[in-house]
Amino acid sequence: MVHMLEIGRLTVRFGGVTALDAVGLVAGQGELVGLIGPNGAGKSTLFDCVTRRRDPDDGVVRVGGQDVLTLAPHLVAGCGIARTFQQPTVFPRLSVRENVMTGAHRFGAAGFWRAAFAWDWERRLRERADDVLDMFGLLDVGDHPAAGLPFGVLKRVEIARAVAAEPRLLLLDEPAGGLSPEEALSLMALVRALHRTTGMTVIVVEHHMEFVLGLCERIVCLDLGHKIADGPTYVVRRDPAVIAACLGAR
Repeated sequence: MVHMLEIGRLTVRFGGVTALDAVGLVAGQGELVGLIGPNGAGKSTLFDCVTRRRDPDDGVVRVGGQDVLTLAPHLVAGCGIARTFQQPTVFPRLSVRENVMTGAHRFGAAGFWRAAFAWDWERRLRERADDVLDMFGLLDVGDHPAAGLPFGVLKRVEIARAVAAEPRLLLLDEPAGGLSPEEALSLMALVRALHRTTGMTVIVVEHHMEFVLGLCERIVCLDLGHKIADGPTYVVRRDPAVIAACLGAR
């Protein structure tokens, strides 16, 4: 299997607290992996290291063979990585379409050529955005400002913006958080279809156990900065250590 994401010995310390303790994780090309664990387990910190929001104290992070830790943070998207956050980080004054267009922005020309062919560049961005809006069922609100839209819609907008960048590796941080059961079920179907049609590698951090166990083929569990389980969903969900960590039955 070709490895899209390779993490080795990843260690992050906050003062006297070790958020990640020599964690290793490998995700193959096209895998759909769930990353679970209680609050403070180190899940979002791991995402922060992959996306260069935080420098680890030790370890290796490679995406598609590229050593991500040697990249400046603003070059991460060009490496084929896109991420969402627990709370949607949309631009409230921009329309939904414009928000999604910002995700595809990395494909635009720069400098003289961008200025010379600005009309065509803008048209291509809009076409790409509309394709993604259609995929996410958001065309009807494409011209609506992001401000004031329901929380569940904003979640979709943020994921759509990430997908517009055509990443090789998509990191979803608690996509089902705050959603109603119906919204979570709909989003699960959408992510499953997205994964099937694009073939991108997707890693999902999630506390919503029904969502992540129903969606992901493989589960990795962290607890107190350590990896305590890694395997097929049907195996990991029965692991006593995972049950204790994720259900609080210590």
